[in-house]
Amino acid sequence: MRDKTQLTGLETETVNSAKTRKPLYAARQKIFPKRASGNFRRFKWLVMTITLGIYYLAAWLPWARGPFAPDQAVLLDLANRRFYFFFIEIWPQEFFYVAGLLVMAGVGLFLITSTVGRAWCGYACPQTVWVDLFLV
Repeated sequence: MRDKTQLTGLETETVNSAKTRKPLYAARQKIFPKRASGNFRRFKWLVMTITLGIYYLAAWLPWARGPFAPDQAVLLDLANRRFYFFFIEIWPQEFFYVAGLLVMAGVGLFLITSTVGRAWCGYACPQTVWVDLFLV
């Protein structure tokens, strides 16, 4: 057995002390969108104005349907379970037609996106329009 006086300590340095510790993350750098200008930007503002105008004004368009029907052109009447789109009135039992139309719209969306998807996403997509509106 060794004598305690013969034991020597090893030279060590602390690895995780407060003096040598580095931060684990960098400070957040803010990113700002660049202001764009030019012909395409003016065209984008025109398309945005038209699409938002349709969105806001569609609820105010009158449409004569008869004495006991609502007179709005576009109305989603959830309480009475009826949807009105101009001359089309959709009842709950016509849901299968609506489902078929939605499937055809999905296929059409796939076909149109594969051909002119960049134009849709850059100018008329609702998310692009709203994000662009709030960033400016």
